[in-house]
Amino acid sequence: MSAAPAPPDPHGPTTPPPATPPPTTGPGTGTGRTSGPAAGAARAARARLAYAWNNSPRPAWRTARRLYDSGPRRVPVTVSRVRTDQPDIAYLGLRQGEANILQLLEFQRSRAGAGPERRERGRTSLKDLAAGRWPDADLVVVGAQARQLERLPTAGSITAPFRVHLVVDVPDTVERLEQQISRRERWEFRRNQREHRWTLEEDSSPEAFDFFYRRMHLPTMRRRHGDRSRTESPSVARHAILGHGTLMFVTEAGTRVAGVLCHWSADRKALTTRLLGVLDAEERLYDDGAFKAVYHLLLRWACERRVAHVDFFGTEAFLGKGIFQWKRKFAPRVVLPPNHFADKRIRLYVRRDTPETRDFLVANPLLGLDSGTTGPVLVPTYFTDSTRPPRLDISARCPGLPEPRVVDLDDFLTGRAAGAGGVRP
Repeated sequence: MSAAPAPPDPHGPTTPPPATPPPTTGPGTGTGRTSGPAAGAARAARARLAYAWNNSPRPAWRTARRLYDSGPRRVPVTVSRVRTDQPDIAYLGLRQGEANILQLLEFQRSRAGAGPERRERGRTSLKDLAAGRWPDADLVVVGAQARQLERLPTAGSITAPFRVHLVVDVPDTVERLEQQISRRERWEFRRNQREHRWTLEEDSSPEAFDFFYRRMHLPTMRRRHGDRSRTESPSVARHAILGHGTLMFVTEAGTRVAGVLCHWSADRKALTTRLLGVLDAEERLYDDGAFKAVYHLLLRWACERRVAHVDFFGTEAFLGKGIFQWKRKFAPRVVLPPNHFADKRIRLYVRRDTPETRDFLVANPLLGLDSGTTGPVLVPTYFTDSTRPPRLDISARCPGLPEPRVVDLDDFLTGRAAGAGGVRP
Protein backbone atom coordinates (compact mmCIF):
# COMPACT_ATOMS: atom_id res chain seq x y z
CA MET A 1 0.00 0.00 0.00
CA SER A 2 1.39 3.38 0.46
CA ALA A 3 5.01 2.37 0.59
CA ALA A 4 4.61 -1.37 0.13
CA PRO A 5 6.05 -3.00 -2.98
CA ALA A 6 3.67 -4.27 -5.60
CA PRO A 7 2.97 -7.98 -5.39
CA PRO A 8 5.11 -9.67 -8.04
CA ASP A 9 3.66 -11.69 -10.87
CA PRO A 10 0.17 -10.33 -11.48
CA HIS A 11 -1.88 -12.58 -13.75
CA GLY A 12 -0.36 -13.15 -17.11
CA PRO A 13 3.16 -14.13 -16.05
CA THR A 14 1.73 -16.96 -13.98
CA THR A 15 -0.36 -18.06 -16.92
CA PRO A 16 1.26 -20.96 -18.79
CA PRO A 17 1.88 -20.21 -22.47
CA PRO A 18 -1.25 -21.36 -24.28
CA ALA A 19 -0.91 -24.66 -26.11
CA THR A 20 -2.61 -24.62 -29.49
CA PRO A 21 -5.28 -27.30 -29.78
CA PRO A 22 -4.22 -29.77 -32.43
CA PRO A 23 -7.46 -29.71 -34.49
CA THR A 24 -7.08 -26.09 -35.61
CA THR A 25 -4.89 -23.04 -35.79
CA GLY A 26 -4.40 -20.65 -32.89
CA PRO A 27 -7.08 -18.26 -31.70
CA GLY A 28 -7.64 -15.12 -33.67
CA THR A 29 -5.47 -16.13 -36.62
CA GLY A 30 -7.68 -15.77 -39.62
CA THR A 31 -6.59 -16.72 -43.14
CA GLY A 32 -7.32 -13.28 -44.57
CA ARG A 33 -9.72 -14.77 -47.13
CA THR A 34 -12.94 -13.97 -45.33
CA SER A 35 -14.29 -10.96 -43.52
CA GLY A 36 -17.40 -9.73 -41.79
CA PRO A 37 -19.70 -11.78 -39.53
CA ALA A 38 -18.49 -15.17 -40.78
CA ALA A 39 -14.86 -14.39 -40.02
CA GLY A 40 -15.82 -12.97 -36.61
CA ALA A 41 -17.77 -16.11 -35.75
CA ALA A 42 -14.83 -18.27 -36.81
CA ARG A 43 -12.42 -16.29 -34.64
CA ALA A 44 -14.77 -16.57 -31.67
CA ALA A 45 -15.11 -20.33 -32.18
CA ARG A 46 -11.33 -20.80 -32.37
CA ALA A 47 -10.88 -18.69 -29.24
CA ARG A 48 -13.39 -20.75 -27.27
CA LEU A 49 -11.78 -23.97 -28.50
CA ALA A 50 -8.31 -22.78 -27.48
CA TYR A 51 -9.56 -21.75 -24.06
CA ALA A 52 -11.30 -25.07 -23.49
CA TRP A 53 -8.17 -26.95 -24.56
CA ASN A 54 -6.09 -25.11 -21.98
CA ASN A 55 -8.61 -24.56 -19.18
CA SER A 56 -11.74 -26.71 -19.33
CA PRO A 57 -12.53 -28.78 -16.21
CA ARG A 58 -14.69 -31.18 -18.21
CA PRO A 59 -13.45 -34.80 -18.13
CA ALA A 60 -13.48 -35.19 -21.92
CA TRP A 61 -11.21 -32.18 -22.43
CA ARG A 62 -8.90 -33.24 -19.59
CA THR A 63 -8.59 -36.75 -21.03
CA ALA A 64 -7.87 -35.45 -24.51
CA ARG A 65 -5.22 -33.10 -23.17
CA ARG A 66 -3.61 -35.83 -21.06
CA LEU A 67 -3.34 -38.15 -24.06
CA TYR A 68 -1.94 -35.38 -26.24
CA ASP A 69 0.66 -34.28 -23.68
CA SER A 70 1.69 -37.89 -23.01
CA GLY A 71 2.29 -38.57 -26.69
CA PRO A 72 5.80 -37.35 -27.54
CA ARG A 73 8.49 -39.98 -27.05
CA ARG A 74 11.24 -37.37 -27.05
CA VAL A 75 10.90 -34.13 -25.13
CA PRO A 76 12.78 -30.82 -25.00
CA VAL A 77 15.51 -30.41 -22.39
CA THR A 78 16.97 -27.04 -21.37
CA VAL A 79 19.97 -26.60 -19.10
CA SER A 80 20.37 -23.19 -17.50
CA ARG A 81 23.97 -22.45 -16.55
CA VAL A 82 25.67 -19.64 -14.65
CA ARG A 83 29.26 -18.49 -14.32
CA THR A 84 29.32 -18.91 -10.54
CA ASP A 85 29.18 -21.88 -8.19
CA GLN A 86 25.37 -21.64 -8.04
CA PRO A 87 23.66 -24.81 -9.32
CA ASP A 88 23.08 -25.50 -12.99
CA ILE A 89 19.39 -26.36 -13.47
CA ALA A 90 17.95 -28.60 -16.17
CA TYR A 91 14.29 -28.74 -17.09
CA LEU A 92 12.80 -31.36 -19.37
CA GLY A 93 9.35 -32.56 -20.30
CA LEU A 94 6.15 -30.59 -20.77
CA ARG A 95 6.85 -27.47 -22.80
CA GLN A 96 4.94 -25.17 -20.43
CA GLY A 97 7.55 -25.85 -17.77
CA GLU A 98 10.35 -23.96 -19.48
CA ALA A 99 8.33 -20.73 -19.39
CA ASN A 100 7.04 -21.36 -15.87
CA ILE A 101 9.08 -23.69 -13.71
CA LEU A 102 12.55 -23.05 -15.14
CA GLN A 103 12.05 -19.30 -15.35
CA LEU A 104 10.97 -19.20 -11.70
CA LEU A 105 13.93 -21.31 -10.56
CA GLU A 106 16.30 -19.08 -12.50
CA PHE A 107 14.83 -16.07 -10.74
CA GLN A 108 15.16 -17.74 -7.34
CA ARG A 109 18.76 -18.66 -8.12
CA SER A 110 19.54 -15.08 -9.18
CA ARG A 111 18.58 -13.88 -5.69
CA ALA A 112 21.68 -15.67 -4.42
CA GLY A 113 23.84 -13.63 -6.81
CA ALA A 114 24.07 -16.23 -9.55
CA GLY A 115 24.57 -13.66 -12.32
CA PRO A 116 23.52 -13.98 -15.98
CA GLU A 117 22.51 -17.40 -17.19
CA ARG A 118 22.88 -19.11 -20.53
CA ARG A 119 20.65 -21.84 -21.82
CA GLU A 120 21.62 -24.97 -23.73
CA ARG A 121 18.86 -26.87 -25.49
CA GLY A 122 18.45 -30.39 -26.78
CA ARG A 123 16.10 -33.35 -26.66
CA THR A 124 15.89 -36.46 -24.51
CA SER A 125 13.27 -38.92 -23.30
CA LEU A 126 11.94 -40.25 -20.04
CA LYS A 127 13.36 -43.65 -21.06
CA ASP A 128 16.83 -42.08 -21.09
CA LEU A 129 16.33 -40.97 -17.49
CA ALA A 130 15.06 -44.39 -16.45
CA ALA A 131 18.18 -45.89 -18.04
CA GLY A 132 20.44 -43.52 -16.12
CA ARG A 133 21.22 -41.04 -18.90
CA TRP A 134 20.72 -37.66 -17.26
CA PRO A 135 21.30 -34.06 -18.32
CA ASP A 136 24.58 -32.64 -17.02
CA ALA A 137 23.22 -30.39 -14.25
CA ASP A 138 23.17 -30.10 -10.47
CA LEU A 139 19.37 -30.06 -10.33
CA VAL A 140 17.09 -31.75 -12.84
CA VAL A 141 13.38 -30.94 -12.94
CA VAL A 142 11.03 -33.20 -14.90
CA GLY A 143 7.56 -31.99 -15.91
CA ALA A 144 5.20 -34.79 -16.92
CA GLN A 145 1.89 -36.51 -16.36
CA ALA A 146 1.68 -38.15 -12.94
CA ARG A 147 1.55 -41.64 -14.47
CA GLN A 148 4.66 -41.02 -16.53
CA LEU A 149 6.68 -40.18 -13.43
CA GLU A 150 5.85 -43.58 -11.96
CA ARG A 151 8.43 -45.07 -14.35
CA LEU A 152 11.27 -42.92 -13.03
CA PRO A 153 13.49 -43.37 -9.95
CA THR A 154 12.56 -41.50 -6.79
CA ALA A 155 15.85 -41.43 -4.84
CA GLY A 156 17.06 -37.91 -4.10
CA SER A 157 13.88 -36.35 -5.47
CA ILE A 158 10.68 -34.65 -4.43
CA THR A 159 7.43 -34.59 -6.39
CA ALA A 160 5.25 -31.49 -6.48
CA PRO A 161 2.20 -30.29 -8.42
CA PHE A 162 2.90 -28.58 -11.72
CA ARG A 163 0.57 -25.79 -10.61
CA VAL A 164 -1.78 -25.00 -7.74
CA HIS A 165 -4.79 -22.72 -7.42
CA LEU A 166 -5.56 -20.48 -4.45
CA VAL A 167 -9.30 -20.44 -3.76
CA VAL A 168 -11.00 -18.20 -1.21
CA ASP A 169 -14.18 -19.62 0.29
CA VAL A 170 -16.26 -16.45 0.60
CA PRO A 171 -18.06 -16.15 3.95
CA ASP A 172 -21.63 -14.92 4.24
CA THR A 173 -20.83 -11.49 5.73
CA VAL A 174 -18.29 -8.78 5.02
CA GLU A 175 -17.35 -8.78 8.71
CA ARG A 176 -16.36 -12.44 8.58
CA LEU A 177 -14.56 -11.86 5.31
CA GLU A 178 -12.42 -9.14 6.86
CA GLN A 179 -11.65 -11.30 9.87
CA GLN A 180 -10.04 -13.98 7.70
CA ILE A 181 -7.73 -11.48 5.95
CA SER A 182 -4.41 -10.94 7.69
CA ARG A 183 -4.40 -8.09 10.19
CA ARG A 184 -1.63 -6.14 8.46
CA GLU A 185 -3.23 -6.45 5.01
CA ARG A 186 -6.61 -5.42 6.39
CA TRP A 187 -5.12 -2.37 8.14
CA GLU A 188 -3.23 -1.23 5.04
CA PHE A 189 -6.28 -1.48 2.81
CA ARG A 190 -8.43 0.48 5.25
CA ARG A 191 -5.79 3.19 5.50
CA ASN A 192 -5.43 3.51 1.72
CA GLN A 193 -9.17 3.28 1.15
CA ARG A 194 -9.72 6.30 3.39
CA GLU A 195 -7.34 8.29 1.20
CA HIS A 196 -8.39 7.11 -2.27
CA ARG A 197 -12.06 6.16 -1.78
CA TRP A 198 -11.92 3.38 -4.38
CA THR A 199 -15.10 1.83 -5.71
CA LEU A 200 -15.69 -1.26 -7.85
CA GLU A 201 -17.51 -0.90 -11.15
CA GLU A 202 -18.70 -3.73 -13.40
CA ASP A 203 -18.67 -3.10 -17.16
CA SER A 204 -18.50 -5.92 -19.70
CA SER A 205 -19.09 -3.80 -22.79
CA PRO A 206 -16.80 -4.22 -25.84
CA GLU A 207 -15.50 -0.68 -25.33
CA ALA A 208 -14.65 -1.39 -21.70
CA PHE A 209 -12.82 -4.58 -22.69
CA ASP A 210 -10.75 -2.79 -25.32
CA PHE A 211 -9.81 -0.11 -22.79
CA PHE A 212 -8.88 -2.68 -20.16
CA TYR A 213 -6.83 -4.88 -22.48
CA ARG A 214 -5.06 -2.03 -24.31
CA ARG A 215 -4.55 0.50 -21.50
CA MET A 216 -4.27 -1.73 -18.44
CA HIS A 217 -3.42 -5.37 -19.00
CA LEU A 218 -0.89 -5.26 -21.84
CA PRO A 219 1.07 -2.27 -20.47
CA THR A 220 1.23 -3.92 -17.05
CA MET A 221 2.55 -7.17 -18.52
CA ARG A 222 5.14 -5.38 -20.65
CA ARG A 223 6.39 -3.15 -17.87
CA ARG A 224 6.65 -5.77 -15.17
CA HIS A 225 7.81 -8.77 -17.24
CA GLY A 226 9.24 -7.47 -20.52
CA ASP A 227 9.96 -10.10 -23.16
CA ARG A 228 9.07 -12.93 -20.77
CA SER A 229 5.49 -11.81 -20.19
CA ARG A 230 2.79 -14.20 -21.37
CA THR A 231 -0.95 -13.88 -21.37
CA GLU A 232 -4.11 -14.74 -23.29
CA SER A 233 -4.61 -13.33 -26.77
CA PRO A 234 -7.21 -10.56 -27.11
CA SER A 235 -9.45 -12.97 -29.03
CA VAL A 236 -9.40 -15.59 -26.25
CA ALA A 237 -9.81 -12.93 -23.57
CA ARG A 238 -12.79 -11.36 -25.34
CA HIS A 239 -14.70 -14.39 -26.61
CA ALA A 240 -13.82 -17.15 -24.14
CA ILE A 241 -13.20 -15.34 -20.85
CA LEU A 242 -15.38 -12.24 -21.05
CA GLY A 243 -17.99 -14.22 -22.99
CA HIS A 244 -18.45 -16.37 -19.88
CA GLY A 245 -17.32 -13.89 -17.27
CA THR A 246 -17.27 -10.28 -16.24
CA LEU A 247 -14.97 -7.26 -16.16
CA MET A 248 -14.43 -5.16 -13.05
CA PHE A 249 -12.75 -1.78 -12.63
CA VAL A 250 -11.39 -0.06 -9.55
CA THR A 251 -12.28 3.63 -9.85
CA GLU A 252 -10.85 6.64 -8.06
CA ALA A 253 -12.62 10.00 -8.35
CA GLY A 254 -14.41 8.78 -11.47
CA THR A 255 -11.25 7.43 -13.17
CA ARG A 256 -10.73 3.74 -13.82
CA VAL A 257 -7.30 3.00 -12.39
CA ALA A 258 -7.18 -0.82 -12.30
CA GLY A 259 -9.15 -3.75 -13.65
CA VAL A 260 -9.64 -7.50 -13.52
CA LEU A 261 -11.16 -9.83 -16.10
CA CYS A 262 -12.89 -12.81 -14.47
CA HIS A 263 -14.39 -16.10 -15.66
CA TRP A 264 -17.45 -17.80 -14.18
CA SER A 265 -17.60 -21.53 -13.53
CA ALA A 266 -20.40 -23.37 -15.32
CA ASP A 267 -22.54 -23.38 -12.16
CA ARG A 268 -21.63 -19.73 -11.37
CA LYS A 269 -20.54 -20.71 -7.88
CA ALA A 270 -16.90 -19.78 -8.52
CA LEU A 271 -15.40 -16.66 -10.05
CA THR A 272 -11.81 -16.94 -11.28
CA THR A 273 -9.55 -13.93 -11.70
CA ARG A 274 -7.76 -14.23 -15.04
CA LEU A 275 -6.22 -10.99 -16.34
CA LEU A 276 -5.34 -7.90 -14.31
CA GLY A 277 -3.67 -4.55 -14.82
CA VAL A 278 -3.36 -0.94 -13.73
CA LEU A 279 -3.86 2.10 -15.95
CA ASP A 280 -0.89 2.59 -18.28
CA ALA A 281 1.19 0.43 -15.90
CA GLU A 282 1.80 3.43 -13.66
CA GLU A 283 4.02 2.50 -10.75
CA ARG A 284 2.18 5.04 -8.60
CA LEU A 285 -0.93 2.88 -8.75
CA TYR A 286 1.03 -0.02 -7.29
CA ASP A 287 2.56 2.20 -4.63
CA ASP A 288 -0.87 3.62 -3.72
CA GLY A 289 -2.35 0.13 -3.41
CA ALA A 290 -4.77 0.29 -6.35
CA PHE A 291 -3.67 -3.10 -7.63
CA LYS A 292 -4.19 -4.74 -4.25
CA ALA A 293 -7.55 -2.99 -3.94
CA VAL A 294 -8.76 -5.12 -6.87
CA TYR A 295 -8.68 -8.20 -4.65
CA HIS A 296 -10.23 -6.59 -1.60
CA LEU A 297 -13.11 -5.02 -3.51
CA LEU A 298 -13.72 -8.10 -5.63
CA LEU A 299 -14.03 -10.28 -2.53
CA ARG A 300 -16.49 -7.81 -1.00
CA TRP A 301 -18.48 -7.78 -4.25
CA ALA A 302 -18.58 -11.59 -4.22
CA CYS A 303 -19.63 -11.67 -0.57
CA GLU A 304 -22.50 -9.25 -1.15
CA ARG A 305 -23.76 -11.39 -4.06
CA ARG A 306 -23.35 -14.75 -2.30
CA VAL A 307 -20.66 -16.01 -4.67
CA ALA A 308 -19.32 -19.11 -2.95
CA HIS A 309 -15.70 -19.07 -4.14
CA VAL A 310 -13.20 -16.67 -5.68
CA ASP A 311 -10.34 -18.49 -7.39
CA PHE A 312 -7.17 -16.38 -7.48
CA PHE A 313 -5.96 -18.64 -10.33
CA GLY A 314 -2.75 -20.59 -10.61
CA THR A 315 0.84 -20.33 -9.53
CA GLU A 316 3.80 -22.63 -9.11
CA ALA A 317 4.13 -24.73 -5.96
CA PHE A 318 7.16 -22.92 -4.50
CA LEU A 319 6.29 -21.23 -1.22
CA GLY A 320 8.73 -18.35 -1.61
CA LYS A 321 7.10 -17.03 -4.75
CA GLY A 322 5.89 -13.50 -4.03
CA ILE A 323 2.39 -13.92 -5.42
CA PHE A 324 1.84 -17.02 -3.26
CA GLN A 325 2.95 -15.21 -0.13
CA TRP A 326 0.78 -12.19 -0.84
CA LYS A 327 -2.40 -14.05 -1.81
CA ARG A 328 -1.96 -16.24 1.26
CA LYS A 329 -3.02 -13.20 3.31
CA PHE A 330 -6.63 -13.71 2.14
CA ALA A 331 -6.79 -17.24 3.65
CA PRO A 332 -7.26 -19.23 0.44
CA ARG A 333 -7.32 -22.99 0.22
CA VAL A 334 -4.46 -24.36 -1.89
CA VAL A 335 -5.82 -26.94 -4.32
CA LEU A 336 -4.89 -28.72 -7.50
CA PRO A 337 -6.22 -26.95 -10.61
CA PRO A 338 -9.63 -27.96 -11.95
CA ASN A 339 -8.26 -28.44 -15.48
CA HIS A 340 -5.67 -30.73 -17.10
CA PHE A 341 -2.93 -29.40 -14.80
CA ALA A 342 -4.47 -31.45 -11.98
CA ASP A 343 -2.81 -34.52 -13.47
CA LYS A 344 0.57 -32.95 -14.16
CA ARG A 345 3.54 -33.00 -11.81
CA ILE A 346 7.11 -31.86 -11.48
CA ARG A 347 9.82 -33.96 -9.90
CA LEU A 348 12.97 -32.25 -8.70
CA TYR A 349 16.09 -34.42 -8.64
CA VAL A 350 19.32 -33.50 -6.88
CA ARG A 351 22.12 -34.77 -9.09
CA ARG A 352 25.08 -33.20 -7.28
CA ASP A 353 25.32 -32.62 -3.55
CA THR A 354 27.18 -29.30 -3.27
CA PRO A 355 26.99 -26.52 -0.66
CA GLU A 356 25.32 -24.27 -3.23
CA THR A 357 22.75 -26.92 -4.10
CA ARG A 358 21.92 -27.33 -0.44
CA ASP A 359 21.63 -23.56 -0.04
CA PHE A 360 19.20 -23.47 -2.95
CA LEU A 361 17.01 -26.26 -1.59
CA VAL A 362 16.83 -24.73 1.88
CA ALA A 363 15.99 -21.29 0.44
CA ASN A 364 13.15 -22.64 -1.71
CA PRO A 365 10.60 -24.71 0.24
CA LEU A 366 7.74 -26.12 -1.80
CA LEU A 367 4.49 -28.02 -1.67
CA GLY A 368 5.28 -31.70 -1.89
CA LEU A 369 2.70 -34.30 -2.90
CA ASP A 370 1.85 -37.30 -0.77
CA SER A 371 -0.67 -40.05 -1.43
CA GLY A 372 -3.84 -39.76 0.64
CA THR A 373 -6.87 -41.96 1.14
CA THR A 374 -9.02 -39.64 -1.02
CA GLY A 375 -6.34 -38.37 -3.42
CA PRO A 376 -3.09 -36.41 -3.46
CA VAL A 377 -2.23 -34.39 -0.35
CA LEU A 378 -0.26 -31.14 -0.54
CA VAL A 379 2.40 -30.96 2.18
CA PRO A 380 4.56 -27.86 2.85
CA THR A 381 8.11 -29.21 2.69
CA TYR A 382 11.23 -27.54 4.07
CA PHE A 383 14.84 -28.71 3.81
CA THR A 384 17.50 -28.43 6.50
CA ASP A 385 20.83 -29.81 7.68
CA SER A 386 23.17 -29.29 10.63
CA THR A 387 24.30 -25.85 9.41
CA ARG A 388 21.21 -24.68 7.53
CA PRO A 389 18.02 -24.16 9.56
CA PRO A 390 14.71 -24.68 7.74
CA ARG A 391 13.19 -21.50 6.30
CA LEU A 392 9.98 -21.74 8.31
CA ASP A 393 9.76 -17.96 8.08
CA ILE A 394 8.52 -18.55 4.52
CA SER A 395 5.08 -19.43 5.78
CA ALA A 396 2.73 -21.92 4.14
CA ARG A 397 -0.12 -21.30 6.57
CA CYS A 398 -3.35 -21.71 4.61
CA PRO A 399 -6.68 -23.38 5.45
CA GLY A 400 -6.50 -27.12 4.91
CA LEU A 401 -2.73 -27.50 4.59
CA PRO A 402 -1.09 -29.83 7.13
CA GLU A 403 1.77 -28.92 9.41
CA PRO A 404 5.10 -28.46 7.62
CA ARG A 405 7.35 -31.41 6.94
CA VAL A 406 11.05 -30.75 7.62
CA VAL A 407 13.41 -32.95 5.61
CA ASP A 408 17.01 -33.51 6.66
CA LEU A 409 19.21 -33.16 3.58
CA ASP A 410 21.70 -35.77 4.77
CA ASP A 411 18.94 -38.37 4.81
CA PHE A 412 17.28 -37.04 1.67
CA LEU A 413 20.46 -37.17 -0.41
CA THR A 414 21.56 -40.62 0.73
CA GLY A 415 21.16 -43.04 -2.16
CA ARG A 416 20.31 -40.38 -4.75
CA ALA A 417 20.65 -41.47 -8.37
CA ALA A 418 24.37 -41.74 -9.04
CA GLY A 419 26.40 -39.47 -11.25
CA ALA A 420 25.54 -36.99 -13.97
CA GLY A 421 24.63 -38.87 -17.08
CA GLY A 422 25.29 -38.58 -20.75
CA VAL A 423 22.49 -36.40 -22.08
CA ARG A 424 24.07 -33.08 -22.93
CA PRO A 425 21.83 -30.58 -24.70
